[in-house]
Amino acid sequence: MSLGHEVGDIDGRFGESTQTALKAFQLSRSIDVDGICGPQTWSQLIEAGHRLGSRLLYLQVPPLRGDDIGDLQRLLTSLGFSMGQIDGIHGQQTADSLVDFQLNAGLVPDGVCGPTTIEFLHRVGNRFGEATDSNRLQEKQRFSNLGSELNGLKVLLAERGGLDAVVASLRRTLVEAGAEVLTSHHPDWSNHAQQANTFNADFCIGVEVRQEGSSVCHFLGDHFESPTGKQLGAVIATGLQQLFAEIPSIGMRLPLLRETRMPALLIRIGDVNILVKDHLAMSQVVTDAMRDFVETGLE
Repeated sequence: MSLGHEVGDIDGRFGESTQTALKAFQLSRSIDVDGICGPQTWSQLIEAGHRLGSRLLYLQVPPLRGDDIGDLQRLLTSLGFSMGQIDGIHGQQTADSLVDFQLNAGLVPDGVCGPTTIEFLHRVGNRFGEATDSNRLQEKQRFSNLGSELNGLKVLLAERGGLDAVVASLRRTLVEAGAEVLTSHHPDWSNHAQQANTFNADFCIGVEVRQEGSSVCHFLGDHFESPTGKQLGAVIATGLQQLFAEIPSIGMRLPLLRETRMPALLIRIGDVNILVKDHLAMSQVVTDAMRDFVETGLE
């Protein structure tokens, strides 16, 4: 209820009104809407409860997460202290940007976001352009001058088990197009994201079977939607419709998409039989879309 979703009487029972409110919350957070308060939903409930200034923000392991960090990242990015996508995770890039801001503002560069830093951020943070403008320009520059082939492009392919043949097929077509490809096989999407970051990949693509339906997902947060992921995901979704019928391109706040430092896509397929039968065609669709993207660039 404190997050704006009415549950009716607070009676300690998980009834229909509570489930409806939970689904509304899941939808608002761009996570899977299933009406179940599992680990991902619970973590989003915790993160949504944090407001900028309610706690000290600083670099630690594991990194702090929350909506307050997303607000900090948005303000820093709008002032020109960019750290990639605004993901609500206080990682090294956010810490470095915070110290740079403190130095430029004449504050103590201790990397701690406390009352003084927050007051200064609010004072000057709304005088400049939107954070999304800076992020879009950053991604556009990142993928300019790549030419028409994937030569030198580093791609990590991820799957959580059982799709080795599908990933091998996609790897083969990407390598033939000139890309450097690393495959990752692990049940935890966060582990894949960590491997992609260590590999310093330019793109990360995950594939999974999901009975609830097919989709091509890119990262969408409160203050940021990956422009590269959105554009490339839409092209791939259009190409895959000939194989999997309706397959929308949607923004999601899923771990693989959120925790990678590069544009990432998660291709979810609802019919495993069609996937097994047509994975070679799917691989070609993905490779062709990536080739077209690096040739034309971010629109």
